[in-house]
Amino acid sequence: MSKSIFVTNHGIPASGRFEGVEYSFETGKEVEISEGAAKHIFGYGVDNKEPYFVRLGWIKTNTDLQRAKDRLTQITFATESRKTVHLSAPVVERVAAPMPEVKAKGKGVAKVQSD
Repeated sequence: MSKSIFVTNHGIPASGRFEGVEYSFETGKEVEISEGAAKHIFGYGVDNKEPYFVRLGWIKTNTDLQRAKDRLTQITFATESRKTVHLSAPVVERVAAPMPEVKAKGKGVAKVQSD
């Protein structure tokens, strides 16, 4: 069984097809796909991305190559879901800062209210 890759697109929406399944990568949405699908659609783990850019329709000539590379940098790949990572983060509790203490004339220590 192939491991899952979590793809998040931070740019222009994209789509791809793998083994008869159409995948849509909308801006800001995380999509779970197989490692094989990530490789087939985006060239995940492959150095030469040009054939994948052509398949995606991102390049038609060599002059489009840099724009396609820039577009790919707006897509992130992770082996863990952002949702899982976020949910497992420790809870941080907000605690009010302690009240400053000031000396009152001849009466010891008094608390001063702060806004």
